[in-house]
Amino acid sequence: MDKLQAEIFVLCDLATVSQEQKLSVIGIFDQFFVANLPTSWPRMFLVAVLKGEPGREYPLTLKLTPQQETEQKFPDREIKVTLGQNGKANLMTELVNFPLPVAGTYKIELLSDKNSVSQLEFKVNKTTATYGGQDLQGKKISN
Repeated sequence: MDKLQAEIFVLCDLATVSQEQKLSVIGIFDQFFVANLPTSWPRMFLVAVLKGEPGREYPLTLKLTPQQETEQKFPDREIKVTLGQNGKANLMTELVNFPLPVAGTYKIELLSDKNSVSQLEFKVNKTTATYGGQDLQGKKISN
């Protein structure tokens, strides 16, 4: 198997790798609900489980594209990953104070030699903040 593939590609609240190299992914999500924009998300993880040729090093590019133009620039990130003898590797990136400049759909793409390995989309939704079952004006909120 020469072509790199992603078995998993997600955003989550927390990800860890144990001593035994077991991956734990907690709180997978694809939507943000925020009261104000622009804002920053305090902490999340981007996690991929990659599969390809055992022992081979692959150059990767991580690309983030918002649905619409923003003043916030998201430069591509270049990464190199070497797969283990089982032909797999965990890729885990902690994102702290991640900027969310506008509402809408964003796309994160993982590329290897300009070929798409995987992509995911997440949506930023602007909402009215609620407190104790009421909106800011005191109106009762029901689901």
